[in-house]
Amino acid sequence: MKLRVILKILIPILLLSSSANALFTDLSLPTVKGVKRVVDRSSIGFEWKSLANFPRVQGVNIYRAKAINGSKQMFDKIATVPTRYATHYVDTTAQPGVRYYYTFTTIAGISESAHGDIVAVKSKPPYKSVKFVSATLVDRGIVKLLWVPHSEQTIMGYIIQRECSDNNRWDVLSRVKGRLFPEYIDTKAPRGYICNYRVFAVDGNGMTSKISKELQVKVR
Repeated sequence: MKLRVILKILIPILLLSSSANALFTDLSLPTVKGVKRVVDRSSIGFEWKSLANFPRVQGVNIYRAKAINGSKQMFDKIATVPTRYATHYVDTTAQPGVRYYYTFTTIAGISESAHGDIVAVKSKPPYKSVKFVSATLVDRGIVKLLWVPHSEQTIMGYIIQRECSDNNRWDVLSRVKGRLFPEYIDTKAPRGYICNYRVFAVDGNGMTSKISKELQVKVR
Protein backbone atom coordinates (compact mmCIF):
# COMPACT_ATOMS: atom_id res chain seq x y z
CA MET A 1 0.00 0.00 0.00
CA LYS A 2 1.41 3.40 -0.93
CA LEU A 3 2.49 5.77 1.83
CA ARG A 4 -0.04 8.41 0.77
CA VAL A 5 -2.90 5.93 1.10
CA ILE A 6 -1.67 4.78 4.52
CA LEU A 7 -1.45 8.36 5.77
CA LYS A 8 -4.95 9.13 4.48
CA ILE A 9 -6.25 6.28 6.65
CA LEU A 10 -4.12 6.87 9.74
CA ILE A 11 -4.27 10.67 10.13
CA PRO A 12 -8.03 10.83 10.87
CA ILE A 13 -7.57 8.00 13.39
CA LEU A 14 -4.76 9.85 15.17
CA LEU A 15 -6.87 13.01 15.35
CA LEU A 16 -9.71 11.24 17.09
CA SER A 17 -10.33 10.76 20.78
CA SER A 18 -13.60 9.05 21.67
CA SER A 19 -15.27 8.02 24.91
CA ALA A 20 -16.75 4.94 23.25
CA ASN A 21 -14.45 3.56 20.55
CA ALA A 22 -14.64 0.01 19.29
CA LEU A 23 -11.90 -2.33 20.52
CA PHE A 24 -10.32 -2.86 17.11
CA THR A 25 -9.91 -0.94 13.88
CA ASP A 26 -10.50 -3.21 10.89
CA LEU A 27 -9.08 -1.63 7.75
CA SER A 28 -10.89 -4.18 5.59
CA LEU A 29 -14.28 -2.73 6.53
CA PRO A 30 -15.69 -0.16 4.08
CA THR A 31 -15.64 3.51 5.03
CA VAL A 32 -18.64 5.81 4.83
CA LYS A 33 -18.50 7.79 1.60
CA GLY A 34 -20.43 10.44 -0.25
CA VAL A 35 -21.67 12.21 2.89
CA LYS A 36 -24.11 15.04 2.17
CA ARG A 37 -25.58 17.38 4.79
CA VAL A 38 -28.56 19.64 5.36
CA VAL A 39 -28.04 22.34 7.98
CA ASP A 40 -30.49 24.02 10.36
CA ARG A 41 -30.06 25.88 13.65
CA SER A 42 -30.34 22.96 16.06
CA SER A 43 -30.42 20.02 13.64
CA ILE A 44 -27.96 18.77 11.04
CA GLY A 45 -29.02 15.99 8.69
CA PHE A 46 -26.65 13.60 6.92
CA GLU A 47 -26.98 11.22 4.01
CA TRP A 48 -24.36 8.73 2.79
CA LYS A 49 -23.97 6.11 0.10
CA SER A 50 -25.69 2.80 0.78
CA LEU A 51 -23.75 0.07 2.58
CA ALA A 52 -26.35 -2.61 1.85
CA ASN A 53 -23.95 -4.57 -0.37
CA PHE A 54 -21.46 -5.08 2.50
CA PRO A 55 -22.88 -8.00 4.54
CA ARG A 56 -20.25 -7.71 7.30
CA VAL A 57 -21.36 -4.19 8.17
CA GLN A 58 -23.79 -4.04 11.10
CA GLY A 59 -24.19 -0.27 11.33
CA VAL A 60 -22.57 3.14 11.39
CA ASN A 61 -20.98 5.15 14.21
CA ILE A 62 -21.25 8.96 14.12
CA TYR A 63 -18.58 11.13 15.74
CA ARG A 64 -18.66 14.88 16.37
CA ALA A 65 -16.26 17.57 17.57
CA LYS A 66 -16.61 21.29 18.07
CA ALA A 67 -14.14 23.14 15.91
CA ILE A 68 -11.14 24.49 17.79
CA ASN A 69 -7.96 26.23 16.74
CA GLY A 70 -5.19 23.95 15.53
CA SER A 71 -5.26 20.58 13.85
CA LYS A 72 -6.17 18.32 16.79
CA GLN A 73 -9.87 17.85 17.48
CA MET A 74 -11.53 15.94 20.30
CA PHE A 75 -14.21 13.69 18.81
CA ASP A 76 -16.97 11.95 20.75
CA LYS A 77 -19.28 9.26 19.46
CA ILE A 78 -22.75 10.77 19.50
CA ALA A 79 -24.78 7.96 17.93
CA THR A 80 -24.84 4.49 16.41
CA VAL A 81 -27.12 3.65 13.49
CA PRO A 82 -27.64 -0.13 14.03
CA THR A 83 -28.21 -1.29 10.44
CA ARG A 84 -26.25 -1.22 7.20
CA TYR A 85 -29.42 -0.42 5.27
CA ALA A 86 -29.81 3.06 6.77
CA THR A 87 -28.42 6.00 4.83
CA HIS A 88 -29.54 8.92 6.99
CA TYR A 89 -28.96 10.41 10.43
CA VAL A 90 -30.05 13.71 12.04
CA ASP A 91 -28.08 15.28 14.88
CA THR A 92 -30.73 17.11 16.90
CA THR A 93 -28.34 18.27 19.63
CA ALA A 94 -26.41 20.87 17.63
CA GLN A 95 -26.27 24.44 18.90
CA PRO A 96 -26.97 27.40 16.62
CA GLY A 97 -24.05 29.30 15.11
CA VAL A 98 -21.43 26.65 15.96
CA ARG A 99 -18.89 25.03 13.65
CA TYR A 100 -18.62 21.25 14.03
CA TYR A 101 -16.60 18.43 12.50
CA TYR A 102 -18.25 15.06 11.87
CA THR A 103 -16.82 11.73 10.83
CA PHE A 104 -18.30 8.25 10.39
CA THR A 105 -17.21 4.61 10.70
CA THR A 106 -18.81 1.30 9.85
CA ILE A 107 -19.02 -1.34 12.56
CA ALA A 108 -18.87 -5.14 12.70
CA GLY A 109 -18.99 -6.74 16.14
CA ILE A 110 -16.31 -5.15 18.31
CA SER A 111 -14.48 -3.73 15.30
CA GLU A 112 -15.00 -0.59 13.27
CA SER A 113 -13.60 0.75 10.04
CA ALA A 114 -11.12 3.54 9.59
CA HIS A 115 -12.68 6.96 9.91
CA GLY A 116 -13.89 8.45 6.67
CA ASP A 117 -13.58 12.03 5.54
CA ILE A 118 -13.98 14.71 8.20
CA VAL A 119 -17.05 16.77 7.31
CA ALA A 120 -17.04 20.42 8.41
CA VAL A 121 -20.46 21.92 9.17
CA LYS A 122 -21.56 25.24 10.65
CA SER A 123 -25.09 25.38 12.02
CA LYS A 124 -27.28 28.32 11.13
CA PRO A 125 -27.03 31.35 13.43
CA PRO A 126 -29.62 31.88 16.19
CA TYR A 127 -32.75 33.87 15.46
CA LYS A 128 -32.34 37.62 15.62
CA SER A 129 -33.66 39.30 18.73
CA VAL A 130 -37.19 40.67 18.96
CA LYS A 131 -37.45 44.41 18.36
CA PHE A 132 -38.91 45.38 21.75
CA VAL A 133 -40.69 48.71 21.24
CA SER A 134 -42.10 49.83 24.58
CA ALA A 135 -42.97 48.97 28.17
CA THR A 136 -45.47 51.48 29.52
CA LEU A 137 -47.27 51.87 32.83
CA VAL A 138 -50.91 52.25 31.73
CA ASP A 139 -52.56 52.00 35.15
CA ARG A 140 -51.72 51.15 38.73
CA GLY A 141 -49.76 47.91 38.68
CA ILE A 142 -50.44 47.38 34.96
CA VAL A 143 -47.69 47.47 32.31
CA LYS A 144 -48.30 47.18 28.57
CA LEU A 145 -45.53 45.68 26.41
CA LEU A 146 -45.28 46.15 22.64
CA TRP A 147 -42.86 44.60 20.14
CA VAL A 148 -42.49 44.14 16.39
CA PRO A 149 -43.56 40.69 15.09
CA HIS A 150 -40.55 38.58 14.17
CA SER A 151 -39.77 38.28 10.46
CA GLU A 152 -38.92 34.55 10.53
CA GLN A 153 -41.84 32.41 9.36
CA THR A 154 -40.86 29.55 11.67
CA ILE A 155 -41.44 31.62 14.82
CA MET A 156 -44.52 30.37 16.67
CA GLY A 157 -44.72 32.79 19.60
CA TYR A 158 -42.94 34.75 22.32
CA ILE A 159 -41.69 34.34 25.88
CA ILE A 160 -42.05 37.35 28.16
CA GLN A 161 -39.80 37.69 31.20
CA ARG A 162 -39.70 40.16 34.10
CA GLU A 163 -37.07 41.03 36.73
CA CYS A 164 -37.85 43.49 39.54
CA SER A 165 -35.61 45.65 41.73
CA ASP A 166 -32.28 44.03 40.84
CA ASN A 167 -33.04 40.64 42.34
CA ASN A 168 -31.22 39.05 39.36
CA ARG A 169 -34.05 36.60 38.81
CA TRP A 170 -35.90 36.62 35.52
CA ASP A 171 -39.38 35.13 35.86
CA VAL A 172 -41.37 33.90 32.88
CA LEU A 173 -44.63 35.86 32.83
CA SER A 174 -46.23 34.31 29.79
CA ARG A 175 -45.79 32.37 26.56
CA VAL A 176 -47.69 34.22 23.86
CA LYS A 177 -48.80 32.14 20.86
CA GLY A 178 -48.68 33.46 17.30
CA ARG A 179 -45.82 35.09 15.37
CA LEU A 180 -47.90 38.13 14.49
CA PHE A 181 -49.13 38.84 18.02
CA PRO A 182 -47.35 42.03 19.18
CA GLU A 183 -48.30 42.74 22.82
CA TYR A 184 -48.62 41.55 26.39
CA ILE A 185 -50.36 43.16 29.37
CA ASP A 186 -48.75 42.55 32.75
CA THR A 187 -51.64 42.99 35.18
CA LYS A 188 -49.66 41.95 38.26
CA ALA A 189 -46.64 44.23 38.15
CA PRO A 190 -45.51 44.77 41.78
CA ARG A 191 -46.22 48.36 42.79
CA GLY A 192 -43.34 50.33 44.24
CA TYR A 193 -40.73 48.33 42.34
CA ILE A 194 -38.56 49.06 39.30
CA CYS A 195 -39.13 46.22 36.82
CA ASN A 196 -37.19 45.22 33.73
CA TYR A 197 -38.82 43.36 30.85
CA ARG A 198 -37.47 41.37 27.90
CA VAL A 199 -38.92 39.23 25.11
CA PHE A 200 -37.72 36.11 23.26
CA ALA A 201 -39.12 34.73 20.04
CA VAL A 202 -39.54 30.93 20.02
CA ASP A 203 -40.09 28.45 17.18
CA GLY A 204 -42.04 25.19 17.12
CA ASN A 205 -39.03 23.22 18.39
CA GLY A 206 -38.52 25.45 21.40
CA MET A 207 -35.50 27.23 19.90
CA THR A 208 -35.37 30.81 21.19
CA SER A 209 -34.03 33.98 19.62
CA LYS A 210 -31.29 36.18 20.98
CA ILE A 211 -32.31 38.28 23.97
CA SER A 212 -34.19 41.48 23.19
CA LYS A 213 -33.10 44.74 24.73
CA GLU A 214 -34.40 45.28 28.26
CA LEU A 215 -36.95 47.98 29.01
CA GLN A 216 -37.47 49.39 32.48
CA VAL A 217 -40.63 50.60 34.19
CA LYS A 218 -41.14 52.15 37.63
CA VAL A 219 -44.38 50.56 38.80
CA ARG A 220 -46.78 52.64 40.85
